Amino acid sequence: MNPQPPERLLRLPGTRNLRDVGGYPAGPGRRTRWRTLLRTDALDQLPERSQAALVELGLKLVVDLRWGHEIEERPSVFARSGSVRYHHVPLMPDRAVPDGVAATYRHILDTRAPALAAVARLMIEPDGLPAVVGCAAGVDRTGVTVALLLSAVGVPPAVAAADYALSIEVFAGDGTHSGLTDWRGGPVTLDCRSEFMSDALDHLERRHGGARALLRHHGLTDADLETLTSRLTETGTSAPD
Repeated sequence: MNPQPPERLLRLPGTRNLRDVGGYPAGPGRRTRWRTLLRTDALDQLPERSQAALVELGLKLVVDLRWGHEIEERPSVFARSGSVRYHHVPLMPDRAVPDGVAATYRHILDTRAPALAAVARLMIEPDGLPAVVGCAAGVDRTGVTVALLLSAVGVPPAVAAADYALSIEVFAGDGTHSGLTDWRGGPVTLDCRSEFMSDALDHLERRHGGARALLRHHGLTDADLETLTSRLTETGTSAPD
């Protein structure tokens, strides 16, 4: 019998949407590595035992995509860590895009590609992985960033879009176990349908030539992209969740 894959949702107190993106198909005979790239909501209420659990997992890098005023009001518990590298990479200005969710994601890809490339570059540094990437809810800014990274290492668009949409069921449940004291502590209805991310990834392909082309255009070399792929994927077949 094949061993059961690790849990995708990490139910650590102080988080609501902390998820592993391991186990996804990433080209012929390859899959994304487990416990290597995590995606999350804000890490501002993480108690010491949850911080210790992530450090024990091997966490080396925290990438915080939130806006400046968000981190001032609710700083990450890792912002001054002595054992984990913390980087603030704001993904877009604090202003709305008027045409809806899908348009916002296209806007991020079109205007914030240097920031997206910076995130990828952090992960190929010696202490770049395991890493966790997050924003306030772990949905929009995190969703675009993680979908781009997954696409860059060979994960099919439909799989990356389905991963993004998992936030719907995560937030729909009872969040009291999280111990969170803000809006994340109860049931939350989200509109993050997979078609929103599918639209963004289709736009990425049509306008930018795909994830790898966008990252190349903003400074990553072919060798960098191969390093990213080798670090985020491994030999093996994906297993169903």
